[in-house]
Amino acid sequence: MKHSFLTIALLSGMLLYGCKKDKTAVSSPDTINTRDFSYNMATKQISPDAEINGELNSPAGIKLVYYYLVRNNIPDSLVHIGTPAEESRNNYKFNIPTASFGSVKMTQASGIKMMVKHLDNTSFEAFIKVTAFTPPLPKLEETPLSLVPDANGKIKITGKASSENGLKLIEVFDDFEGTFALAGKVDLSQNEKVYQLNYEYTYRKNAGKLKVVATDNFGLKAEALISIPLKSYALYQDLSMMANGTASAPSNSSFFIGETGSILGSCNISGQEQKLDFVTYCSSTTPVFTFYSPGNTTTIAKNYKCGAVIWEPNATDLKATRFRVLIPGTAAADRIYAAYNGNTITDLNDQFFEGIAVPGSSTAKFDAAVANQAANTFNLTTAYLLWIRVPKADGSFVNQLLRPKEVVIGSTPALSTIKFDILVSK
Repeated sequence: MKHSFLTIALLSGMLLYGCKKDKTAVSSPDTINTRDFSYNMATKQISPDAEINGELNSPAGIKLVYYYLVRNNIPDSLVHIGTPAEESRNNYKFNIPTASFGSVKMTQASGIKMMVKHLDNTSFEAFIKVTAFTPPLPKLEETPLSLVPDANGKIKITGKASSENGLKLIEVFDDFEGTFALAGKVDLSQNEKVYQLNYEYTYRKNAGKLKVVATDNFGLKAEALISIPLKSYALYQDLSMMANGTASAPSNSSFFIGETGSILGSCNISGQEQKLDFVTYCSSTTPVFTFYSPGNTTTIAKNYKCGAVIWEPNATDLKATRFRVLIPGTAAADRIYAAYNGNTITDLNDQFFEGIAVPGSSTAKFDAAVANQAANTFNLTTAYLLWIRVPKADGSFVNQLLRPKEVVIGSTPALSTIKFDILVSK
């Protein structure tokens, strides 16, 4: 019986000694060569290398390496187990796949504890410092809410991109195919912290939105949406019209039809009078280039000739178009000038002209002298926008906005010309 108790005691002692030996072998002369690492909470990436790595030298030989994530006030978590190949047991170049941290909360991480199990059952412990951080997101500011293409189909996109991490790329997308597709980009190679965007985008048919995306050096993104409203008007540029012409030199461009942007002359206006929006005329006595309402041409119709044939319209077919020259200096007029010059007009409805008296003049004449500008007198430098209101058969109206660009009074006044741009509401 005594012999049995002695055997049990010896076995227990051996087990305790074996456990004690494994624990105290922490002093095994292993050496580790590594560096401090950072973990980007936003991108879930390790830096300065793509993975936590290092080199472990062990005279005793490495059997297994356990990697535990150490966090403040949270139990250590096993995130990876390394098993060196036989030829690497004494010199082990290790790495921890970054994916090992994918499902782990890294907010309070302080490092990785390495528990090395040797071939002789001894062990070694090391620590790799890992600091988790959340980088500031990039910003994209001062981009307009909406933009419309200019006459050449160009849109100038402006804004301010910034990132404390340094900017890498600015991209512009549009939705002309229904989903956003890349339309252009600006590569930034100088690690710019701030970039003033001034990008010219070429409009693609059916695009209704733009998306601007700023990407920083961490791959973090900021974006802004810009709408491209559908224009409810047609734009006709650089149209030229002649005054009434003469019998020997009939005008081929005295009559404007806004519905199609067409211009007719004395020899082809017959039968088209119901479509006519306005007429151009220049008196011979005191040469003054003038826009006329068709309904107010009774006394001048005889001056439009196609050879010996005089224009004799049916007065009931002619529209009572009305004009108003917009005089700068009031809030409403200045708003319209700003919208026109800034290319931000999307609609020519009555609301757009709110604050402006309804056109009431049957003529609008040209006078280069700014001092003479009036509700029915325009020039090319200050009072150069004309609101034209054309009645329709159903009692409603079509609004037009005309911008004269050039007036040439000829030696023969009837051959004088005007060049202009005009917006015609659809």
